[in-house]
Amino acid sequence: MRQVSVVTTIMPGHDHVSGLERLRGPVTVVRRCESLAELISVARSGVADALLVAGDTEHVTLTFLDAVAAGTGGTRPVAVVALTDVSSERERLRGLGVTAVTPETEAMDLAALLQDEARQARDPAPAGRARWSTTGHDDSGPEGGVMEPAGPVEVTSGRGAPAGPARRDAPEEPTAGPRSAVSRGGHVEGPGTVRTSAAQSPAITEEDRPVAPAGPGRMTAVWGPAGSPGRTTVAVNLAVELTLAGRRTLLIDLDTYAAAAGVHLGLLDESAGIAQACRLAETGRISPDGLARAAIRARVAGGTLQVLTGLTRSDRWPELRTAALDAVLDTAAQGWEEVVVDCGFSLEQDEELSFDIPAPQRNAATLAALARADRVLAVGTGDPVGLPRLVRALEDLDQAVPSAVGAVEVVINQVRADASGVAPASQVRGVFERFAADRSVGAFLPWDRKALDRALLGGQVLAEAAPQSALRRALAGLAGVEMATARTARLPRLPRWGAVWFGRTRGKATGAAR
Repeated sequence: MRQVSVVTTIMPGHDHVSGLERLRGPVTVVRRCESLAELISVARSGVADALLVAGDTEHVTLTFLDAVAAGTGGTRPVAVVALTDVSSERERLRGLGVTAVTPETEAMDLAALLQDEARQARDPAPAGRARWSTTGHDDSGPEGGVMEPAGPVEVTSGRGAPAGPARRDAPEEPTAGPRSAVSRGGHVEGPGTVRTSAAQSPAITEEDRPVAPAGPGRMTAVWGPAGSPGRTTVAVNLAVELTLAGRRTLLIDLDTYAAAAGVHLGLLDESAGIAQACRLAETGRISPDGLARAAIRARVAGGTLQVLTGLTRSDRWPELRTAALDAVLDTAAQGWEEVVVDCGFSLEQDEELSFDIPAPQRNAATLAALARADRVLAVGTGDPVGLPRLVRALEDLDQAVPSAVGAVEVVINQVRADASGVAPASQVRGVFERFAADRSVGAFLPWDRKALDRALLGGQVLAEAAPQSALRRALAGLAGVEMATARTARLPRLPRWGAVWFGRTRGKATGAAR
């Protein structure tokens, strides 16, 4: 029989340690810790088979679990069990895959659970094997040397206990309600683009409620090297074209250096939807409905595009942790047919060199999206500066995210004779394929400064500002859809400096929500 070493925190008003020690069984408490930070340090030393978090379970998050895993090779061989008398907290922990029981659980039942969790951490049970039922009994049958529970005990386990898959409908983080928005004080923005204030937003309608697609939704990551090759322009208009084609689409701004998707859509909402979504994921409360509440619903050219806006300040990047981002992206694929991610440019991964504990990575958002994407659009410009940058960046991409190699499609943007010579597409293709012989150009996007300036000035998308432009036709082809026609007539608009900044000032003066 293998001795199970347990490290635990102290729970004021409840002594669970004495009961375990009186059993003199195979469960031994080797250390009592004052805080979760001390608990993590002991776990990293390798002396514990199981961690018992007693009270203060609100700090048990994905970051905590990753910190425990990082000290043990990333495979989480150390089991984590929690004691809490709050039923909603036990449900939340279940979403994180952490078994939680009430503090009143009998010592013998708790010891049996710790043994079972430690054994499961060392040798994971086959998928679908139920180990602990809702009554607390081990459904897998007796095993030599394992203590059997003495009586019923309430158990919530994310890794096997309840029948059926782990639930994702735990109560969401309190929010101000679903955000339908585009701030500018609720003005009529243009042809069919009505963007209302978040404070006046109605409940999620059936049209906007996430509906699980037949299979996981397709995720497209729009990425490119430094130098403003047009990543955001491509991502926003690609998402719009998919929306107008009748595909339920979610646009996510994951640029941790210069988030701008909201500006391209004319949004003045000063909250970061992606940060709110990551907070939900961090605590195990993420779900498609919760993601929809964190997103803004923007009416563009007669369609409805849902947007997770980016960080309002670039120094907030530590809020986007890898584990939380992975959960957000997986949840997005569950609730939307198309997910378009606007990524940052950098692929560096050297942030952890100065730390001996798991550290946040500024480029984790970009790397997570590229690793998860079904399609990666590598956007570069077709000029003597942008083309070499793209070739070198593609080599870096192959090294940083090997799993994305087969999903990469090269898109050359801003193609024009003034920068590339006569027959610019042919010139660019020849140069690119000479220096990147194993790749080919998937699409060329023409340079249309007038259409882009008109769209940016008015806070519109190309389907509104220049619906018949060559650039819009090329983007619709990149999306693989028929170019839809805006379903409303053109309305007069204020220029951006009037509509945007005057609208913002008026909103503040009248107390309108932004």
